[in-house]
Amino acid sequence: MRMKVAASHVGVIGGSIAGCAAAIALARAGCKVTVFERSRGELKDRGSGIAMPGTLVEEAITAGYLPTDYPTCSLGRRLWLHDDGSPLGRVLWEQPGAGLTNNWGVLWRSLRANVPQAVVWKEGARVEAFEETEDGVTLRFSSGTLETFDLVVAADGYRSIVRPYLNESGHADFSGYVMWRGNFEESRAVDRSVIEYGDAENAWQTVAFPGGHSIMYMVPGFMGGTTPGTRRVNWGIYAPAPEGLTFDEPGSLPPGTIDATLYADLDRLLNEHFPPAVAALFRLNTRAEVSLQPVYDEVIDRYVGGRLLLAGDAGCLARPHTASGATKALQDALALEQLTQKFDTWEDVLPAYDAERVEASNRLVELGRRIGSAQVEATPDWPSMTKVDFEQWTAATLAGEQLYFYGTSAPESRGP
Repeated sequence: MRMKVAASHVGVIGGSIAGCAAAIALARAGCKVTVFERSRGELKDRGSGIAMPGTLVEEAITAGYLPTDYPTCSLGRRLWLHDDGSPLGRVLWEQPGAGLTNNWGVLWRSLRANVPQAVVWKEGARVEAFEETEDGVTLRFSSGTLETFDLVVAADGYRSIVRPYLNESGHADFSGYVMWRGNFEESRAVDRSVIEYGDAENAWQTVAFPGGHSIMYMVPGFMGGTTPGTRRVNWGIYAPAPEGLTFDEPGSLPPGTIDATLYADLDRLLNEHFPPAVAALFRLNTRAEVSLQPVYDEVIDRYVGGRLLLAGDAGCLARPHTASGATKALQDALALEQLTQKFDTWEDVLPAYDAERVEASNRLVELGRRIGSAQVEATPDWPSMTKVDFEQWTAATLAGEQLYFYGTSAPESRGP
């Protein structure tokens, strides 16, 4: 007997961005939805920045996933800089790069507020195991309780307990490099030269150096402020892993876990490769506020198996160069909603979702690998590159793929 989408009982593992978006999509399809979030209370975030395509934000607003007054900061280009001893560095290239930046916490709160009240939301519910049966999927919780559902959506992030089950031969592979991350209230900055330069150019800024590069852009503040003085500064630095550290299994070093010896590696990068004003701005984050994110990726064979479905980073794992984490989570939910509008049984929805999301997501993983190779693992001689060199280098990296913050027509370059 075919299982109708409407009135089916669906469990969602994880109440973060992907889980909220999936819950909205499923509730609209007429499902009875229960979300299990292992944390208690509002999910806390330290203001991490997220970039998303403007078209996706508009689609999410139109579809009712986000409110009409959802706050973002707009960017139009990317400035590639090199440390030449001057306070702000030398501009190597101005690359078209349109996108909207978001505050993780604001995005999560906005999605959570739009989860229908009919959705059952259970906090402090840690799923430890699951079992597929002919009748559905049974979840076992750390409390020892069991609950059974017609279908389960795994939205439990890059360390998903379900992904390995659906993709037995897969493994999240460490790239060999890391991303140092920080963000802070804009009001901390006394010297605003770097911030004002970016505002004047409507740009996010990249400092290029041998073996890596940085990113820096403004994001809305926790209260949604998007005007100067109310935003947050968001930055990250891609660089080789500090000596002696290995990351065979997915994980990260969150704020508060970076010791003085490890922080010295970041300090060295700032001293050796960054324009003085940029280095000073990044140092406004204390050591206790800085985090270290090892960069992993993984292509997968399946987004669906039996009555299990993956969403967000529980699916394929792409390197952060593609700025696709939240983007992929929303796209997964929108795709799921569209398919449940087209088909009325899970036997039709699931294979269509699987085919669409596997193809799109794995292309993203491959693109992230090419970007990582070009911008971290095998960096060019940045200061010698001309505008034509940059354009050819970018075209070779993208290899025909489209990525929203790489435009098709460039403003007049001030590069050499």
